[in-house]
Amino acid sequence: MKMDEVTESFLKDQPQIHVVGLRYFNVFGPREDFKGSATSMVTKLTNQMRSGKRPRIFKYGEQRRDFVYVKDAVRANLLALEAPKSGIVNIGTGQATTFNEVIRILNRVLGASFEPDYFDNPYSFYQDETQADLTLAKQSINYQPQFTTEEGIRDYLG
Repeated sequence: MKMDEVTESFLKDQPQIHVVGLRYFNVFGPREDFKGSATSMVTKLTNQMRSGKRPRIFKYGEQRRDFVYVKDAVRANLLALEAPKSGIVNIGTGQATTFNEVIRILNRVLGASFEPDYFDNPYSFYQDETQADLTLAKQSINYQPQFTTEEGIRDYLG
């Protein structure tokens, strides 16, 4: 059973309890290096490029993720505190960005010109795309992202 299903079942059994679940997509931003291998791709690629290395991504870099800047994630938490009813909502930008595009953005922001270092994806279970449907987030907690992926990267690295 998925956590969403557990929560929905709990809310049916305990309707007097107010719960807002936030389903975060690919959050990135300052001070996340402590996450180790779970560090966002934006931060991993930034760290590689800042150390003079070509950014390493799976062939051919067309995997897409809904990258959400941490400032939007924090704002979503604050909005959830004021939510009038229980529910589970997605927190993202509503737009999927390819890893190749993230590298192009990073090159612009960092004033660099690194080409991707493509390698074979060793995972059979890898998800090629994530993109948040923000319909419920807008309706339930009045969430709408304030940062695009590029704006978030610029703010993060600026």
